[in-house]
Amino acid sequence: MCTAFIHKGKHLICGFNLDINEGAMDYQVYTEPERFYVGVAISQALRDAMMADWRYHPDDRVRRIMGVNREGLFAVCLNNMNCEKAPFRIGTDAFPIDQLMDDCISGRITVEDAQRIAHDKELVNLPAGPVDIPSLAFHGLIASPDSPILLVEPGNGYAVLKDHYAAMTNYALLDPPADLTPETWGYYGKDRMDLALRILRGREKDFSLADGLEILRKTRQTGPWATRVSFVYHSGENAVYYCLQGDFDHVQRHTFA
Repeated sequence: MCTAFIHKGKHLICGFNLDINEGAMDYQVYTEPERFYVGVAISQALRDAMMADWRYHPDDRVRRIMGVNREGLFAVCLNNMNCEKAPFRIGTDAFPIDQLMDDCISGRITVEDAQRIAHDKELVNLPAGPVDIPSLAFHGLIASPDSPILLVEPGNGYAVLKDHYAAMTNYALLDPPADLTPETWGYYGKDRMDLALRILRGREKDFSLADGLEILRKTRQTGPWATRVSFVYHSGENAVYYCLQGDFDHVQRHTFA
């Protein structure tokens, strides 16, 4: 059900595990000269229905919803379990979270722009269609080497984090669910977030690429909602290290042009 982390020290080091049920979405990993991302296919029916809205261009074929660009702008969104707030809607005062991620990864906006959008508009969740999962509520983390960490949660707003590290799994951080108890920690991924935070705090001053990969390896999932894509970005190298299907014995490297 996904795990994300960010650490801002000498370098920006951030990473993400995509945990998804097989067949729940039509996705692909894209390694481009200026971007690395997971792209989710936009169906023809959804594109036709949304064409009147400026957020969909006739040439759009995928949504860039999790990734990083050559400027080091990292943006990912994760399922926010059992959140019934801010369902998708079209309006000049609404802004879908998948569009926010796409704009960041595509380089159309900065972290500061994303914060202004979150302040001026209501962030809303995904439309039905691209992802076939029980809850279409999402939240996300956004950061770059020269910006603070931005947390965005449709229905709860946003926060500019003061800490130089952060982790996120599958429950609202700005308004935690009432049933978040030790009995439900596995469902919400609190165990994974606590593990990530322990590593981030334990390596606070000398957090490394290896530490980032360790977080993702230790929080990877198996079974129906297995880890499909894992990646860590290191701003000092301006490169992404990634693997598929939780196979950390075969990590590949993508360097931006």
